[in-house]
Amino acid sequence: MPAGLMEEGEPARAAAAREFAEETSATVDPDHLRFVHLMHHVSTGSGSRRIAFFFETDRWHGSIGNPERDKCEGWEWHKATSLPEPLPPYLAVALQHIADGTPYSEYAWPANTAPSSAMTPERP
Repeated sequence: MPAGLMEEGEPARAAAAREFAEETSATVDPDHLRFVHLMHHVSTGSGSRRIAFFFETDRWHGSIGNPERDKCEGWEWHKATSLPEPLPPYLAVALQHIADGTPYSEYAWPANTAPSSAMTPERP
């Protein structure tokens, strides 16, 4: 799954489109990205706090390639019910929330700081 950090002053959809292009050699119009999930999580490796935006698209231009061979072994398509292993734990949880239609979740926070692992905002 293409991923990366946002640059200073960069909106989330623009960052996602840029990272998609950098990591796949294909391009996507930020307007063709649909927001599907936001996860506030603690990295189980470094302990850093992160906010991950997840977007999906079915419209891109060009062929999916692997321009960052030093960082990525390659791209494969998988059904949500048969994901490869190993997968970063937060990513597996986020993908399940996306499949369930849950727009927001929290992951790996100490028990006394997060009331639940997933929350759905209340609607008026």
